[in-house]
Amino acid sequence: MNEIIVQAAKSGRAAYPVVPDPDDPIILQIDGQLMRVLDISASGFTLGSGIVANGRRYSFNMDLPTAGRSIGGYVDVLPAEEGEQLECRFVNLLSEEQEVLHRYALVRQKQAIRALRSARLGT
Repeated sequence: MNEIIVQAAKSGRAAYPVVPDPDDPIILQIDGQLMRVLDISASGFTLGSGIVANGRRYSFNMDLPTAGRSIGGYVDVLPAEEGEQLECRFVNLLSEEQEVLHRYALVRQKQAIRALRSARLGT
């Protein structure tokens, strides 16, 4: 029997985060800056430190590779220690935007599972 074990990193988010494909990144615009997200889930995303201030609300716009359209709104940057990655939580997204995020996370999870299986089979 093949078994795949997945562990979620400890975070303040309620949804499972996935790492974007480095060859097909999520482009995010926040506070007038373009950047890449480190991981994303249906409830938020993680950014590197020094990009935005923790404890603040920002408007954002992002293009998900599987969406075919942009999503946007507001995120709250959760408090973090100096130098840590910053977790951003989506604020009042429309149900259509939440569906786009769920679909993206599912696609990335399936890709990760396929990659694990291929690595175990040596193909």
